[in-house]
Amino acid sequence: MYANLDWLTHTRESAYLPMENIPHQDHPEENSYLCFQRTPSLRRKWRKRYGGLDGNKLLEPNTEDDSTENGSVNEPHQDRNFPQTQSPESLVQARATTVNPSLKSQNAVQPQMPIKFVTPGSIGKRGSCDIAPVGSPMVTNGRPGKVGPQREQAGNPTPFWHSFNRLDPQQAKRKGTADVLFESFASEGRVNTSRLFEAIWRSGIRKTDPRIIDCHLLMTKLQAADGTVNRDAFHRSTTGFVSFIVKALQGRFIIPDFPTFTEETQKLFLKTKQLDPVKQGPGNEGSWKWGVSICTVDGQRLSLGDCMEPFLLEALSWPFVYGMAVDQLGVDYVHRYVGVEEFSKYDSPFTLTKQGMPHSPLIVTGAIITASLLQLPARVEAEEEKYDSVLNTFRRLCNKEHTNLNCTSYQNLKKESVRLHSLSFYLQEKKCFPESVDINAAVDLIQQCSSTEVTCESGAVMAATLANGGLCPLSGDQVLSPSSARAMLSMMQVAGMNDYSRLFHFKTSVPAKSSKSGSLLVAVPGVLGIMCWSPELDAFANSWKAVHFCEELVSTFQLHSFDIRTPFRQVVAYRQWKAESEGYQIMNILLAAYRGDVQSLRRYFLSGVDMNAVDYDGRSALHIAASQGQTEAAKFLIENAGASISVRDRWGTTPLQDAVRSNHSHMVQMLQKSEG
Repeated sequence: MYANLDWLTHTRESAYLPMENIPHQDHPEENSYLCFQRTPSLRRKWRKRYGGLDGNKLLEPNTEDDSTENGSVNEPHQDRNFPQTQSPESLVQARATTVNPSLKSQNAVQPQMPIKFVTPGSIGKRGSCDIAPVGSPMVTNGRPGKVGPQREQAGNPTPFWHSFNRLDPQQAKRKGTADVLFESFASEGRVNTSRLFEAIWRSGIRKTDPRIIDCHLLMTKLQAADGTVNRDAFHRSTTGFVSFIVKALQGRFIIPDFPTFTEETQKLFLKTKQLDPVKQGPGNEGSWKWGVSICTVDGQRLSLGDCMEPFLLEALSWPFVYGMAVDQLGVDYVHRYVGVEEFSKYDSPFTLTKQGMPHSPLIVTGAIITASLLQLPARVEAEEEKYDSVLNTFRRLCNKEHTNLNCTSYQNLKKESVRLHSLSFYLQEKKCFPESVDINAAVDLIQQCSSTEVTCESGAVMAATLANGGLCPLSGDQVLSPSSARAMLSMMQVAGMNDYSRLFHFKTSVPAKSSKSGSLLVAVPGVLGIMCWSPELDAFANSWKAVHFCEELVSTFQLHSFDIRTPFRQVVAYRQWKAESEGYQIMNILLAAYRGDVQSLRRYFLSGVDMNAVDYDGRSALHIAASQGQTEAAKFLIENAGASISVRDRWGTTPLQDAVRSNHSHMVQMLQKSEG
């Protein structure tokens, strides 16, 4: 992950430096001897603690105590001190003593010239940069350079891990969530409302979302002429919405990286739109229309193409009628009158199972039976019309978005209802209906449900409600019981795609239901719901564009039930890994600073991650942002996240010195202004 980043692979030239190349030496007579300046590499300890840089080991931090080979436990940070390295003469002497112990006494009495070791000096005044005189050699942090800290010849240096201050946990607890949220966006004591809500919209939440619309309207009303609000107005506007806003900014939705998900989905949408049908099917008028809408179980929305074009539910209403019957009467009672088999392979609908009932509630005969079950007087109020109750449930499923009865289509369907009446008479002859039900009312209810008009957006919310166990993600209304939603999804999985059900299940393993209007409803349990619409049908009477799009989407984002999901696979990972180790968090913070990704930095800051955390070279996120010239990221780290400007890496370098060395003038000015 870090292999291609300069700020992780750069090494300091800290090997062997001759005495004559080091300025201000106190013993010029010792120039003939070599002295050594070595800075210990902390990669070994860092990898031992956090599990290395490869694979899933980062997700399992090593909590064992650091111990030596003989079992003794080291003090904290003991091995981070800069050790004094032996000279070549002492190394030769040690080897000779090992080979011939008799040389030990001879070498012990021989006088030796004292070896002076050059140790990393302590840094002078914070942020000061000394320029070497022309013609004089200078070493900056163990390597030649123009700018660097002053080095002292005596005394032990202050380790870099003592040069930054961590946030007091007790002080952090005293801060409220609203205060932390305010400080993460504040600039000079005020918050820009457009910046705040743009960050929220990037997570997939819309302005019309009922969970945030009141907060948005109130803050817009209280903002000043420059579009900012103070702390009091911010607290007043966000009261009751803080937890939702923080959840959106922390990326704790089912799709944490929604911009990447949107980009990849748009590519699939355009690719599908440009495809030509292999085989024409019936009813291909208006084939140029193509719309897709997606809604997750957390209410994240994405709509593409002709998503606002209304179309009829038709056969898509049958699983919902079945779910309402199960919710009111129970699954055991409903399946006394209708079977649970896969899609019937018989050409004629005038066929029943061996038990004398329709094969499935998702075929026309099964839909008539389930519609008749909704008429039982013990479950429906007498003064309420049957369809009004069903339509009210439809609207609750989609949070009262576009869902209406198309009266013109309903009247046309009534004129052509001979087939439905003949099937109802056949079922009546076979005694498939329960007692005391009105068969004509059941047929009329099916016609009204089939004539219900929706759009891709409202249909996607209905699918997301099914994927969320009957709980609408936008309103929080438990429309259907979880057992009813489970029964609906199970039937959609085995009989929802007509004769293509088995093959679609093999490729995607997700429940789906199609209709001859060109619509396709897909529910990925616990993740999202999809509604696609294209009037162009294939030989199975399914929308071939919708089928192709859903199959590609499942393959791209690993939505198949038997996919092994891991964040290190070369695919777009849609799930959030909730158990990130400390080492993995440090890697992500430094990578976000390298890219200038303020959104990711804010997400980790709101999650309580220490923004002064360092890697094995002691470099913090501010070091990385300063060396790469990421001004916005550095500004956020200093002003909002409280990052320390005086933090030093293991070479004693501050972020200001990194900015000067990299010739980022704007970064230097900002850091100097922050220090002053």
